[in-house]
Amino acid sequence: MAVSALPASTIARAETYYQPPAPRPGQPALDWSGIPGAELVYCWYGTRLSRRVPVPTETMPDADPVYARIDDGRWLAECDVCRNAIVVSVTDLRYGCPECKRGWVELIAPDDIAAVEAETLAKPRRFWWHDDDPRNPYREEPVPEPPVDPDPPTEPEEPQP
Repeated sequence: MAVSALPASTIARAETYYQPPAPRPGQPALDWSGIPGAELVYCWYGTRLSRRVPVPTETMPDADPVYARIDDGRWLAECDVCRNAIVVSVTDLRYGCPECKRGWVELIAPDDIAAVEAETLAKPRRFWWHDDDPRNPYREEPVPEPPVDPDPPTEPEEPQP
């Protein structure tokens, strides 16, 4: 089993995970402190992956929301279109995918983030899924109702010889 390189005392969010690179000699350090949490991944893609991806300008109102989950000590969300997963901010509830370049969609996070993080940190493995997330592998599926016969027999059938 692999050991996580993330600190055992915190759950990583976009604000702590996506950091600017160290400054080059003689150059000033990059300051990402004024960038909203949901947009930090785009800065990271540009500096760490050398891929200039524009920050979305449009919101996709008809798109299904994306659920935040804790995966090995990081808040992640997965794109419904391309299945790319990125570390997200649970205080800036927008999700945009830098891989397929989709616009902003709603990010659903738990109501009590601090309680979920504390509960997850107390576990030996740091994973948590939102109860309403359709991808939650531990979600209890509702028991289907038995089918109703639309034409019930009126009299018992007589045995055929």
